[in-house]
Amino acid sequence: MSVAIRLSRAGRAHLPYYHIGVFDSRTRRDGRPVEQLGFYDPESGKEPVRIDLARTKYWLSVGARPSATIAAILKGQGVPSSEWTPKKKAKKAAGTKPAAADKKFTKAAGKPAAKSRKARTANSRARGEKKRKKAG
Repeated sequence: MSVAIRLSRAGRAHLPYYHIGVFDSRTRRDGRPVEQLGFYDPESGKEPVRIDLARTKYWLSVGARPSATIAAILKGQGVPSSEWTPKKKAKKAAGTKPAAADKKFTKAAGKPAAKSRKARTANSRARGEKKRKKAG
């Protein structure tokens, strides 16, 4: 399950108010969150953002991905971006690459190469002509 930290819109027309929550990435925009973390009120002058940083850091540590807006909010709250950016994978050693002969062997043993678009189009036209001849 992929988890995202994102906004959920509330409020009336032209006066938006957002809830900050942890959502399954497949849920709709205003769907039910897994956990609510705070709010964001862009129209408010006194306290536009209130967020539970301890819970947010927990969700980031277990792999939740913040949306672009949430990333900007977290940056403003003092959470370093290193907490939610993925770590780069270590490069493979130079000697672990398969040799060119191995590639040819695996390619020959695998599925046949995909047909070009031109060949697929020609095949479908030929099938269509056969159907028309049978029908007519």
